[in-house]
Amino acid sequence: MRKPSVQRALAVFSMLLASAVLSEAQTNQTTMAGFTLRVTPGSQYNVPKTILLFIKFPVYPQIACWLETPESEYVDTIYVTESGAKNNFAFAPRNGRPEALPIWYHRKAQWPATTDAVSGATSTTAAEHKTRLSTPLKLGRYIAFLEVNRAYDYNKNYTHANSGVNGQPSLIYRAEIVVGKGPSKATFAPIGVGSVDGSDGNIRLGLGGITTALNIIENAEIEYNEK
Repeated sequence: MRKPSVQRALAVFSMLLASAVLSEAQTNQTTMAGFTLRVTPGSQYNVPKTILLFIKFPVYPQIACWLETPESEYVDTIYVTESGAKNNFAFAPRNGRPEALPIWYHRKAQWPATTDAVSGATSTTAAEHKTRLSTPLKLGRYIAFLEVNRAYDYNKNYTHANSGVNGQPSLIYRAEIVVGKGPSKATFAPIGVGSVDGSDGNIRLGLGGITTALNIIENAEIEYNEK
């Protein structure tokens, strides 16, 4: 007959083993994830550009939102403005404007899938962009990024002489969201900027020298829902 202490030890071991097996099973579970991106325009969302002294045209921002794992692996795009997706801008050079959404362009290069299903025209007012990813996601924590940039957004730090058409570089927002434990919602917060000339996809942490670009959007949030 086993001693009580041995029996207790075996019971504890059995519970730990069952817990580990359950944890592993949960880690490998997947779900078809649906997301809603909500963007509220700020005071600098649309600032008219004047050419030839009297001709004015509206300049709206380019926006991209995508998911990454906590290990910084690109997962998929949630939403991107149509011009940004196609890198096709009026009066732009042949290679487009890599400085418009430099971080998303470099992340997207890792993923060959088309973005037609998640791209759309830039909204003129507050908008919701809903999408359901075509491939299942593992349950767990993900990082959502939002990149926002409006051309001709100059200030004393970013002039036409040192930043070309871009003005202030793209602004990067970050939010954490949980997939697989019911609805999850998170608000984006600015963390840094992209390359002013689009030469790389690195996030430059900090907001030094940024002024009006912080008012392109007033608020943005992302929501996960299984249904």
